[in-house]
Amino acid sequence: MFSFVRSGGNLGRADPARGATASGLRLWLARALGMTCLAILVPALFISLNQLPYLHWIWLVLVGGSIVGFSLLMPVYAWQLGDVRWLSGAYALAVLVGLLTWPLAWLIDTPAQAAPWLWMCLGVASVCAAMATTVGVGFGYAAVSSLAFGFVRLTPAGGARPPLGALQDVLTLMVLPTALLLLIQFFAGAVEELDATTAESQRVEADRAIDKALSQRRTVLDGIIHDRVMTSLVAAVQTDQPRGEVADLAGAALDSLAEAGAPTDVGQPLSPHQLARLIEGMVEAVCPQATVNVDADSDAVAVSASVASTLGQAAREAVMNVTRHAEADQVTIDISARLVGDDQRVRVDVRDDGRGFDPAEVPEGRFGIRVSMRERMAGVGGTVDITSRPGDGTLVSLRWSGRDQQAGETISRRRASEALRSVLRVEVFLFLVWLVVGVQVVVGLISAISMPNQGPVLVAQGLAIAATAIALHKAGDRPMTTLEAGLVVVCLVAIAHLVHATLPIGEMPTNSTWHSTVIMALLITVLVRGQRLAAWLGLAVFVAQAVYWARTHELGPAAVLQEIFGPVLWLGLATLVLRGLRSIGEQLVRVRKRSRENTQAMAESFSNLVLRDVWLTQLREQIGPLLQNLADPTHQLTQAERDDCRILEGRLRDALRAGNLVSQGVSDAIQAARGRGVEVVLVDNRGSRLPEAVRLATLRRLEQLVRTSTSGRIVARTAPEGYSEAVTILTVDAERNLTTIDETGTVTVRKT
Repeated sequence: MFSFVRSGGNLGRADPARGATASGLRLWLARALGMTCLAILVPALFISLNQLPYLHWIWLVLVGGSIVGFSLLMPVYAWQLGDVRWLSGAYALAVLVGLLTWPLAWLIDTPAQAAPWLWMCLGVASVCAAMATTVGVGFGYAAVSSLAFGFVRLTPAGGARPPLGALQDVLTLMVLPTALLLLIQFFAGAVEELDATTAESQRVEADRAIDKALSQRRTVLDGIIHDRVMTSLVAAVQTDQPRGEVADLAGAALDSLAEAGAPTDVGQPLSPHQLARLIEGMVEAVCPQATVNVDADSDAVAVSASVASTLGQAAREAVMNVTRHAEADQVTIDISARLVGDDQRVRVDVRDDGRGFDPAEVPEGRFGIRVSMRERMAGVGGTVDITSRPGDGTLVSLRWSGRDQQAGETISRRRASEALRSVLRVEVFLFLVWLVVGVQVVVGLISAISMPNQGPVLVAQGLAIAATAIALHKAGDRPMTTLEAGLVVVCLVAIAHLVHATLPIGEMPTNSTWHSTVIMALLITVLVRGQRLAAWLGLAVFVAQAVYWARTHELGPAAVLQEIFGPVLWLGLATLVLRGLRSIGEQLVRVRKRSRENTQAMAESFSNLVLRDVWLTQLREQIGPLLQNLADPTHQLTQAERDDCRILEGRLRDALRAGNLVSQGVSDAIQAARGRGVEVVLVDNRGSRLPEAVRLATLRRLEQLVRTSTSGRIVARTAPEGYSEAVTILTVDAERNLTTIDETGTVTVRKT
């Protein structure tokens, strides 16, 4: 029985070992962030031209130079390395320091004519703060930086805005990064969940494939045992059987076992999950109470079959030493694996609570430790450490390190494209769009208070609400229709025209372009809902409107840039991110078939490994020398060898008929009891493996009863699935006692 431990990931680091979907999202987020920083740099520098003469040169060199430098480096790091955490943090820090020190850097008392150019960097700086740390820190950064900008706007360096105007700036700056961070948080959480789900699905499918392959191998081996091995043993017991025929039967049995254990292609590497199953199979017969725990954070590790076999054999020897010498109640095997660069580090700790010993008193050349553990591990480049003290139990640590054995990507066999489309939760998307539009409508209302003609603004706000309702109509059920996309674009064109009509000639009031954020949010919605052509057509019309408005209202390029920059930038980034998501989906779809084939190949390799290193090894230990003697036609069988044949045939029959009731310890006890004249009958009516707690309780109780019985009869029986009493053990000696074990492993004894 083995268990798993899980641990979480990091938003800012692209780690392929944590899953293709989450890793791909992080990579494309980093690239989008890098391109955004570079894109923002151009209009920010353009706007800053009128402010540079009034800023202190030290501030320009330290703060301005840092922002420019980090903006240039971000896309380079994002596209080359995929990791922009430290640059993101440095960029966010530089922007915040620059904002807080802006009033100190302003050299004149005359109020600034425009907002500090840093306002263009604040939104992306909040996302950078989240990428460098956590999304929660990003939210805090957005709130602090927006409030700080509002206070700066109250000073001469910020333009000496009235409090109501400063409040507009705070709302405008806070809403977009907040919406983006919410989207990133839910998006990242969804893809992490998708990766975890697909990883679990992959593990379950791998387990099913392994169970099927093991069942097929077990059926073949049981046939050999029944038809070849047991027939040979029965023939040897019968004194009237000709010696030559016994030798022929034994030789055929040996040939069949050799053929079953012939070397096969076991080149598929094993994950820690499969390594745990292999070790569990190797130690179960000698120590049924041993539990195996696996650190599932090591799913990226895959060791070769030879290394896995060696680790299993060494762990089995350690557990056998516990069984023979330690008198332990609890035995645990902890498997951990880590990927450090290209190096894999695997550790298997075998721990018991037995009586312990002084390792210094054990001869260095003792066969079990020297050959079965140390030399085996050294053969694959591993080591063995033994820690023990009398009375404190023993810890045997098996360590191995080597290069990455991962055969290739085995990502997901689920419906990748459907899964990716469902990653963006509809309710979150609806909330964010309404949040952005709603806040901008409030900003527009505040701006309209000081306007002589408020009617067109109110109509524009009504159109914004109507366009939002159309854009989000049945967003979770189907893609947007062409008609709906056309209606949204028409509304957006009308909104821009109405707002432009209310603005005075030669002047551009602060926050008068609130509608550009509404247009940006709704065009992105049209894009996300599958109408890419309509979204870009709407953007083109909006840009043309902005240029026409600037010319007719005697405004310069700065006004055009301020109005169109947000929609152009964020629609472009949305297109980039969607393209990245499509590439992730295409990658997942491409590996579906390969992943299924790899799973089947892995199951075949694993079952062959179990057959060779577990079942056949245990079988050869039991009957190998005796079969060799039986196969020699010149060898004269003694009565003791015939008795051994009778005993071994009984043990094999028990294992075939009652696998749930047999372990090596129980078989040894039954063999000794039958030698004392005790009749032991095992009946396994269950069609599947007993629950672990029930099986352990059964084996302990049965072994205890068999070892202490000197005469009479013992009948152990498992019930079919669904019975409240999973196991019953009847002992008939001087008195009759019935032991029952329920589905929870609770043992009850009563006289009958």
